[in-house]
Amino acid sequence: MLPKFALCGCVTDVSVGKLRHVLHHPEVDLLEWRLDVFFRRYALNETLDALRVLSTFPRHPILATNRPKAEGGLFEGTEELRFEILHKAIDAGAEWIDLEDQVADGALQAFRSRNARVLLSHHDVVATPDRSSLQRLAETMARRSPHAIKIVTYARNPEDNLRVLELIPFGQQELGIDVLAFCMGPQGRWSRAVCLFLGSPWTYVQVPELSLAAEGQFTAPEMRTLLKELACSDLIV
Repeated sequence: MLPKFALCGCVTDVSVGKLRHVLHHPEVDLLEWRLDVFFRRYALNETLDALRVLSTFPRHPILATNRPKAEGGLFEGTEELRFEILHKAIDAGAEWIDLEDQVADGALQAFRSRNARVLLSHHDVVATPDRSSLQRLAETMARRSPHAIKIVTYARNPEDNLRVLELIPFGQQELGIDVLAFCMGPQGRWSRAVCLFLGSPWTYVQVPELSLAAEGQFTAPEMRTLLKELACSDLIV
């Protein structure tokens, strides 16, 4: 069970030797393991072997992501191999799988039949669409029956954040699904914190000692400090 203001640390360039420590890092509540970044650094067999650490407890819940280059990630292999690595992550114990909203229905259903929960995600690294387009996108994604959806856009101005953040209550009240929604870029940085107050299941942060995963990301300690200041409460620890 995740806390109300959950922080998801992004695991990108971690060494094999440091993995076990990161899996229960005290500054975060769950971890997104960017397997596409890991796979670029290590060979396939080393990547599959590293997944065995997911049988180590105690550890945080794991969201496994293997983002293809066409979607802004680093994986350049075949879709068959990309999905094979994600299925291996589930076999090893990953609790969540991140799949892009353009993934084929057959592949999506194959993952839905497994024990992991599916986060269906959409990223617009250029701009933020209008309100109607965003809501139609959320509706289309929700109809595919994932366990949650993620919509992230690039903010060109402060107002862009408002349209994206509106998707969180829209998803809960109109679609009956949890929505992670915030903006990338300098203009969108504050939305990474505010999304939690609107009901986002978690927000993404930089794990101390690891590299930044996205422009505008806060470190975990920075985010906890900011949340305390915004909430004026001792409930956020």
